[in-house]
Amino acid sequence: MGHFSPIVQQARQGQPPDAVCLVVGTCATGYDKNQTGDLITSFTPIKNQCQYFWEAFPARDGRTTYLFTYLDAHPERITLQDLFEDYFHLLPEYQGISLDQLHIKRALFGFFPAYRNSPLRFSWDRLLAVGDSSGHQSPLSFGGFGAMVRHLERLTTGIDDALNQNQLDASALGWLQPYQPNIAVTWLFQKAMSLSIDQSLEPHQINRLLTTIFQDMAALGDPVLRPFLQDVVQFLPLAKTLLRTSIYHPMLVAKILPQVGIPAVVNWTGHYFSLAIYALLNQSLVDTPKDAGYYWQRWRESLKYGSGGDYSSHTVK
Repeated sequence: MGHFSPIVQQARQGQPPDAVCLVVGTCATGYDKNQTGDLITSFTPIKNQCQYFWEAFPARDGRTTYLFTYLDAHPERITLQDLFEDYFHLLPEYQGISLDQLHIKRALFGFFPAYRNSPLRFSWDRLLAVGDSSGHQSPLSFGGFGAMVRHLERLTTGIDDALNQNQLDASALGWLQPYQPNIAVTWLFQKAMSLSIDQSLEPHQINRLLTTIFQDMAALGDPVLRPFLQDVVQFLPLAKTLLRTSIYHPMLVAKILPQVGIPAVVNWTGHYFSLAIYALLNQSLVDTPKDAGYYWQRWRESLKYGSGGDYSSHTVK
C-alpha cells in the first residue's frame, strides 16, 4: 500500500510530505513518429506556479506521454484535473500532432509524495518497509519501485542475513534502511526545479537553469551525464558539474540562491560533504568478506549505495 499503508501512516504520525510530484499521461496510437523517447523535456514557461516537464517513449500499445511537475503540499496547489487539462492542451504542441489523430488506449494520473525523513525506519521489531513505503526514492524519482529494484541485491542479502542471524529488532533492521547522501543532495535539485506558492520568478528561469546544467554535464562527457540520467548521483561528477557551472555561468548560480533559500543551501552542503566522505571511504575500503558480521556488512553496503558506487552494476549499456 506504499505511502498510504496504515503502518507507514502510523510511523510518520501524520507528517505531510515535503514535496509532491504530480503526473498525468496517456498511452495512445496514431502518432506519426514513435521511434524515439524523451527523458525530460520542457518547452513552456512557469504556469500555475509550476514548471511543466514531459516524458515520452514507445510502448507496446502505442506511445506513452507524461506531463509532470514538482511542488509542495500547499492546499492551494493545482489539482490533477487542472494538470490533465493542460496536458491535453499542450500535447499537440509537444508531439506535433492533432488530438483527433490519437486513439487513447489508457490514461493515468497520480502523485508521488516524498519525505526528507527517508528511508523510513520503523520503531517496531520484525517490520521492514520496502518499495514506495520505504521512501528510498529521491524526490526527483517517480516512486519507490525503481529504487527497490536498484537495491534488490542489497535488500535480499540483508534480509537473508537478518533472518539467519536473528537480527530482527528495530535497530538491526534499521541498517537495511541506511542514510544515503547521494539521495539527500537531490532535495536541492528538486527545489531548484520548483517554486513556492507565493514565489515570483522569471518565466523561463527554471528552463534556462536546466538547459545550462545539462549542457555542462554533456560537455563533461558520459561519465558525468549518464549516472545523473539514471538517477544516480556521485560525488566527482557532481563536483565537476558544479565547478564548471560556477565558472562559466556565475550569474545563473547567483539566481539560484534566492530561489531555493540560504537554509536549504546550508542543509545541502552538509549532505554534499557527507557524499564526499562516503565516496572516499567506498573507494578506500576493500570489499567485505562474506563471513563479515551483520553490522559491518550493512555499513559497507551503506557506503557503496550511499555514494552511488553501485552504479556500474546496474548501468544499462
